[in-house]
Amino acid sequence: MTIKKFVAPALPTAPSEYDQRRDDQLNQNLRIYFNNLDAFLTAISTPQNGTTANRPTLNLQVGQFYYDTTLGIPIFWNGTVWKNASGTTV
Repeated sequence: MTIKKFVAPALPTAPSEYDQRRDDQLNQNLRIYFNNLDAFLTAISTPQNGTTANRPTLNLQVGQFYYDTTLGIPIFWNGTVWKNASGTTV
């Protein structure tokens, strides 16, 4: 699983008077940043190993690794099913 690097957005400086376009831009920058942060926290909180019965089912990313302790092998999510290194569905 590849975790994208993200950085805090460059926030615009405040004008002396209210400017709706500036606030909309600021909100969009913050929305993008927090969406990336949420995705990162979800990715690192997904279990990396466990039994076959406890495989993750939510917030999976293509290529995500999981060590199945029941089978004793690493497996990978292909976007639809879990596969072993030889490509067999497990």
